[in-house]
Amino acid sequence: MAGFIRSLKRAVLGELLQKTAVPIDDGNVRLTMRLKRDRLTHERYVVLGLVAATNYKHAELSPDEFQDFLEAVKAMQKALHIPDVPPPLKS
Repeated sequence: MAGFIRSLKRAVLGELLQKTAVPIDDGNVRLTMRLKRDRLTHERYVVLGLVAATNYKHAELSPDEFQDFLEAVKAMQKALHIPDVPPPLKS
């Protein structure tokens, strides 16, 4: 529980350095990314959010976790462009 409260506190109280949002799910949801800095330690981190009319979820990522996320996104992006190989024809 303490980790959840700490994460929520940092998501809300950290100094906002940069933000961006992308509409998804036919515009019903916004995927947000906020670069923040802890006001005491000056540590930078990213907060990912899913914002819908009736719901909000967030996840705080350390620089290492964000790098892992970025690499996963790049791998998924590459996979999107790989054509499916049709199954062999039966004779």
